Amino acid sequence: MKVVEHSVGAILGEEEIEAIRRVISSGQSLAWGPERTAFEEDFRAYCQARHAISVSSCTAALHLCAQVLRLGPGDEVVCTPQSFQSTTLALIARGVRVRFADIDPKTLNIAPDSIEGKINERTKAIYLVHHGGNPADMDPIRKIAAAHDIPVVEDCAHAAGTEYRGQKIGAGDLCCFSFHSLKNMTTLGEGGMLTTNNDEWAAEAGALRTMGVIGETVDRGTDRIGPYAKPDSKVFDHAGISWTQDYAGIEELGTHYRLSAVQAAVGRVQLRKLDGFIATRARVAQLYTEAIAEIPGLRPVKVAEGDKSAWHLYTCFVEPDSGVDRDRFAKYLDNERGVQIILRFWPLHLSAEHRAEGHGFGESPICEKVWFEQQINLPICAAMEDWEIDTVIEALTDGMQECRA
Repeated sequence: MKVVEHSVGAILGEEEIEAIRRVISSGQSLAWGPERTAFEEDFRAYCQARHAISVSSCTAALHLCAQVLRLGPGDEVVCTPQSFQSTTLALIARGVRVRFADIDPKTLNIAPDSIEGKINERTKAIYLVHHGGNPADMDPIRKIAAAHDIPVVEDCAHAAGTEYRGQKIGAGDLCCFSFHSLKNMTTLGEGGMLTTNNDEWAAEAGALRTMGVIGETVDRGTDRIGPYAKPDSKVFDHAGISWTQDYAGIEELGTHYRLSAVQAAVGRVQLRKLDGFIATRARVAQLYTEAIAEIPGLRPVKVAEGDKSAWHLYTCFVEPDSGVDRDRFAKYLDNERGVQIILRFWPLHLSAEHRAEGHGFGESPICEKVWFEQQINLPICAAMEDWEIDTVIEALTDGMQECRA
């Protein structure tokens, strides 16, 4: 058992239990209904987006993005190399070529100046992540995207409540959020949200999350199937359009990505608490940052002036000239001081699935150097107590001295 662990994410209490009890006793459907619609409206308003579509996970939302953008073989996207594998799984599955940019070593977010050189006539989107809840530098990225008339897909798994230049993340082209139990807010372990300002994409995503079919239809000229006429009774409504229309071509087939009513009810409570959770995390981050500024050889993550991190993760860096080996330092913290260290995230282009696509070492050199030599993720959550924060800071101070060559 570690003295200080990463394992506590969102915090659940009596209000969430009461929301569950209310939905269960209401007699309404547990699969869909007014609670889900209300949660979507609450989240849409919170992000100031035009649309919010609740789904079963952030990964599901990212799959829907690939579908509404019609990404497929022959298409390319430019993507950050510093993210969890969910960011690109749908792209691999659909035969999309991923061209990895590089990162800003101070923030771990995609570096805008590394994007342009990866764009060509086959590029259909830019994919990025707001790493740890720290917003990517969106203004230059949006400018590049607009110049090439391509959308930006934002992996906001860490970023519910994040602000860029005073505006909540989520009011963009396509933005994908996670409500996994380790995130800043949760919908009972799993869940996600897709926000967008595009009406067509919103309509398609809403259909595809519930077995919808996107394609061109033509009238059959009859409402009979063989000798059987279309009945008036709604008992047969699972037939959908099959009585009167045929598909001339199918572009996308949906699946089951719905969020349940109970999850949505809990999400509404959690959303009301989110800013408070973030404020508590921000206090932990501030104490870390102040302490690290006094420890020679360590550097805190940078949050740009005017931005607000959601502090899902807290990252600091072992300076190259510190004389401290990062791996030894991480092992010291984890094994000798009981501070759980999990390095997030293994560079995507070096993952086995992307190496199978022809990617390899040297593709994103800044990301590689930072991950293999400098990066440290410290425990942070809204439930951290002062003694835990002090324990981490003391271990950092001692570790930099102990591990210096």
